[in-house]
Amino acid sequence: MVENISGTEVIRKIVKWKKTFLWVSVVSVVLTSVVTLLMPKQYKSTAILFAARQFSVSKLVIEANAGNQEDYMQIGDEDDCEKLIQLLTSDALKIKVADHLNLWKRWKIKDTTFSYHYLRLKWEDQVKIKRTEFNSVKVEVHDYTANGAAQVANAISDFCDTIRRDMTKAVAAKVLGIVEEEYNNTLLRMKELEDSLQTLRNLGVLHYKEQVKAYSKSYAKALEKNDGPAMKRLEAKLDTLKKYGGAYQNIKDNLDKYGAKYPDIKMKYDEALVNYNTFLPSRFVVEKALPNEYKAKPKRMIIVLISLVACNLIALFALLIKDKLKSEKLV
Repeated sequence: MVENISGTEVIRKIVKWKKTFLWVSVVSVVLTSVVTLLMPKQYKSTAILFAARQFSVSKLVIEANAGNQEDYMQIGDEDDCEKLIQLLTSDALKIKVADHLNLWKRWKIKDTTFSYHYLRLKWEDQVKIKRTEFNSVKVEVHDYTANGAAQVANAISDFCDTIRRDMTKAVAAKVLGIVEEEYNNTLLRMKELEDSLQTLRNLGVLHYKEQVKAYSKSYAKALEKNDGPAMKRLEAKLDTLKKYGGAYQNIKDNLDKYGAKYPDIKMKYDEALVNYNTFLPSRFVVEKALPNEYKAKPKRMIIVLISLVACNLIALFALLIKDKLKSEKLV
């Protein structure tokens, strides 16, 4: 309808309708200014994080082969950075931060069945988490007070480790339970074998193979000397060895087997215990969020200018259509 109007004609009509545009401009500026003045001020705080390498504490700290250990002071790679971002954007972290700082009240989130849904929507408006070109993670938070923005940004950083610890704690506890049970069973079995050996020692079986050699040699000498009493004593000892020697050797072999197993299971138990009780941070804090008293939102001048241009464009389009319709009626 207005596609055939030339630029010169548009300019001429703008000059002709300048009073209308003046009124539109005044009204749009006044109304937009009032609206923007009613909008609450928001302040922005930023925290900068680097991801740490993601390894178990035992592998990093107490592993015996030091040459294969990772450096726990090393900054993480892209994969570690992506894992950190996943933790920072997790729903569990949102809820923990909201509960800790009572964002439900501060952000005026409705206490309904859909309160978590409203929290997510508000979070998307107030929090921005992104990876930078330096492979760090930037946490930007807007809030209605400068201190509040800094608190939320730092809480997101702090609760990141809590989420990861809660996530890995269940696995660490399960592994610890398995290893601890095997460790205790090994100790119990070794104690039972030691008690059995002690009982056989009390019966005179101290070391089956060595005693057989010694008694056999002594018996041969007594037989050579035709020493009847000595032969009788040695025969009694050899009968004892004959009676209990097999059991002694079997128990001794089992005890040696468990003794060889013990250092490995003890090391596994120590590693599982360390992994359960100790936790390394998943991020390095490059820059903690600080309160910034300079207002970040709303950008009143920008909003007013955009509104001014938009209202005048709409008015121009409406006037051109009206003028075109009027001219067609006259024809």
